[in-house]
Amino acid sequence: MANTIETMLAKQDIRDVIYNYARAIDRGDGPLLKSCYHADAMEEHGNTYTGLAHPYADGAAERVKKLKHPMAHYVCNIHIDLDLVADIAYVESYLFTFARFEKDGEPWDTLTGGRIVDRFERRGGDWKIAYRKMAFDWNRDMPAAEGWCLGLFKPEDPRMILGARGEGDLSYSRF
Repeated sequence: MANTIETMLAKQDIRDVIYNYARAIDRGDGPLLKSCYHADAMEEHGNTYTGLAHPYADGAAERVKKLKHPMAHYVCNIHIDLDLVADIAYVESYLFTFARFEKDGEPWDTLTGGRIVDRFERRGGDWKIAYRKMAFDWNRDMPAAEGWCLGLFKPEDPRMILGARGEGDLSYSRF
């Protein structure tokens, strides 16, 4: 398919939704997370959830807010198979997810590589996820070994900005 202004705008709208999803889940921003899905969208998230996406988004945002440590979703390659006649796009996005959890009272880091595979639909001019499935490709769990670049960065220094969930995060400030 040739890249026309219409296809480029549609693909950018789809990418924006995918990037908003990553930001929303990492910040625990429930309203932003729900805005990525149509109201009747479905979510299949491995063995942890299968059902309507909006309840998934509510639950996920609340779980993320309760985590002791931040998490990060890094979106990589995005392949978009666009059908503008049918207002449907099939999208495969590679991602890495970093999270820190407690295991037996000790911090453990988990790095997961996978893909989100979405069916986007354009309704009322808006591209949103209509159906999402996850493909988990690999995972690495390891004891945390945080050294802040061998001591170069000092989290206790008041000039050091650490990431946070919700509106307290730097990304919500306007300076």
